[in-house]
Amino acid sequence: MKILEETQLNRYFLLLSLIIFLNCIHDVYAQEPMVGEQDGMTWRNLVIGTPEESVSRKTFYVDGLYNMSVFWSEHAQLKTDAVNFNDAFMGINVGQIRDGLDSFYVDDRNLHVPIVDAVIIINLQDTHINRSEVDDVIRQFREATINGPDPAREDKIWREALRLLR
Repeated sequence: MKILEETQLNRYFLLLSLIIFLNCIHDVYAQEPMVGEQDGMTWRNLVIGTPEESVSRKTFYVDGLYNMSVFWSEHAQLKTDAVNFNDAFMGINVGQIRDGLDSFYVDDRNLHVPIVDAVIIINLQDTHINRSEVDDVIRQFREATINGPDPAREDKIWREALRLLR
């Protein structure tokens, strides 16, 4: 009889442990913002483990972001007024974007700027465009996102920034 009671207690303990574990997993994933809302804090949180592991993690992130932009652009073509996010990646490679994001998010004022918006800024910084124009785009994104994402305002800034790239 005593063995049966211990077995039941072990089962209850295992079940309780599993429930707590699953709840923790849910909390971790529930706190992760959607891709368009991932910002400098998300980028900084990719620094885990050795420097080499962090570089790999960031490289995979940027590569995934690029693939997402291609997918989005192909499907957004159904809407004639959609912004082509894929244009932000033209003329710049994954390593340049990764290193540019590292530099961009060193400045705490940029932490609320979503990563997808930072990509266009990095591309602008790597072109012939006047630094004051790039600084103006950065300022606009900071103002547009300081209280959380503002898709309509960000879309307008994107259109202006894409005109500068062309």
